[in-house]
Amino acid sequence: MLEIQTIKSSVLSKFQLSTSYETIIVLPAIDMILANKASEVMKRRTKQTGLLIIVEDDLRLGFIMVSNMVYMKTKSRYFCFVAQDSYPGEFWLDYGLDTIKKTNSGLLSFNDGRFFGKIAVFGLADRKWLNTVYNQFLFYPKYKSHFADTELSVIAAQTNNLVFNPNCLLIEVDYEKYLHGNNQDDEILYIKRAKTGFDGLITPFTPE
Repeated sequence: MLEIQTIKSSVLSKFQLSTSYETIIVLPAIDMILANKASEVMKRRTKQTGLLIIVEDDLRLGFIMVSNMVYMKTKSRYFCFVAQDSYPGEFWLDYGLDTIKKTNSGLLSFNDGRFFGKIAVFGLADRKWLNTVYNQFLFYPKYKSHFADTELSVIAAQTNNLVFNPNCLLIEVDYEKYLHGNNQDDEILYIKRAKTGFDGLITPFTPE
């Protein structure tokens, strides 16, 4: 059974874990009602053990920074990132762990109902692989709110480390998604970094 722990981003710098877990899940949130509902369904719909850490982002650090901070302050074989607007299918984490282990992949992209495996909007990663990408970070830290998951997914795909199983269902439930555009500064940064192959990690390219 998943354990659930809640912490505020304002005290995240002092966060410490005394127990080790095979899987740690981070859920950054600004709407705690949604976050608590999502986490309870995630807990009920898996038989896997692990720790789900809900971070109430009272400092408005953002999804990327909060996820990176939790990643740096924890140890586990696998690290999973989800959000307050994610809704799991039955055995979402069971299928996810089984798939990433059997394929020996670095990053599993959950079926979010939108990108169908091309981008890990919600993902499950092997820390051994992640450490070869950004070392101590989950996401490239200079992104503010967009494109961090895209960059990570492209790197995984181009190095044969991205895996997708449609049974690993974690749907993005955002009824106002179409109203929000991308962060333009993040998009410019992504295009710039893609042209360098993300600091030489893959073959350079120009995004379409």
